[in-house]
Amino acid sequence: MTAIAKQIMTDAAYRQLMALRKHSHSANDCVEKVVDSLMEEFNCSRRRAAILALSVWADLEDVGMPAAFIDVSLTTGNTVVIFDASTGRTSVFSIRELLHLRDNANPVTHIQA
Repeated sequence: MTAIAKQIMTDAAYRQLMALRKHSHSANDCVEKVVDSLMEEFNCSRRRAAILALSVWADLEDVGMPAAFIDVSLTTGNTVVIFDASTGRTSVFSIRELLHLRDNANPVTHIQA
């Protein structure tokens, strides 16, 4: 997929999620509808559509929130390092911990793809 095609698909996901959020759909419904729409419109896999829709959802949910990010320079294949700029706190999560979080997550953050 070219960078332009990916941007067009991302823009479509943003437009759809913002419209659905205005109409008070549940988070899970919003993401599921966008996944289905992206799959149909862009003829992509459910996995690609779900990852994109969840990324866009997370971006929209984080607007106005304190800045935190994954420190990719310290993250490895077995750990994820998160830096919270608002507190100066660094957190390290193992893959085992992340899988546990995933298994106990809110449905909107865990879509089978």
